[in-house]
Amino acid sequence: HHTRFFPVDNNKYKNGNALAGTVVDHGSSAPMGAFVKAFAHFGVKITIADARGPMGMAKRDHIRMVGSSPAVAAAWRAHHGSDFDDAAIDAIFDVFEPMNVAAVEAHAALIPGALAALEWCAARGIRIGSTTGYTRPIMQRLMPLAAAQGFVPEVTICAGDLAAGRPAPLQMWSAMAQM
Repeated sequence: HHTRFFPVDNNKYKNGNALAGTVVDHGSSAPMGAFVKAFAHFGVKITIADARGPMGMAKRDHIRMVGSSPAVAAAWRAHHGSDFDDAAIDAIFDVFEPMNVAAVEAHAALIPGALAALEWCAARGIRIGSTTGYTRPIMQRLMPLAAAQGFVPEVTICAGDLAAGRPAPLQMWSAMAQM
């Protein structure tokens, strides 16, 4: 069985799917801000649209996608005198992850309707698992905040827990297998 929740307002992608961050942090503000600040730390300005582009992916892959875009890659090259590469991804990630951990508290609210949907599922014996583009350290900060609001998935699979993360289906498969 496959269950999807559809937004009832205009906060959705063109295909009708809910925006990334569909249980907490409506609009994924915590990582978006951290991406902008992390690239700025290295002298490269990215736009909010740049930061949002690959939202939902594993964060290291997200950094790779943003840095590989033509405009950002050109800005990186102009500022650093070298191409955007794996060393750049690692350096940005090392700055990004603590910024994102620090930002989640301010962006941990459940989205409107999430608690009611979770309660509806629980009343019918529907089990809940979670996958995320967040790393385990980010989720270690976020999970207690979400739990205090009533969101306690049976299993949480983070980016980096498995060989392949989003958009590959391995995280979903792992969550289902564990449940």
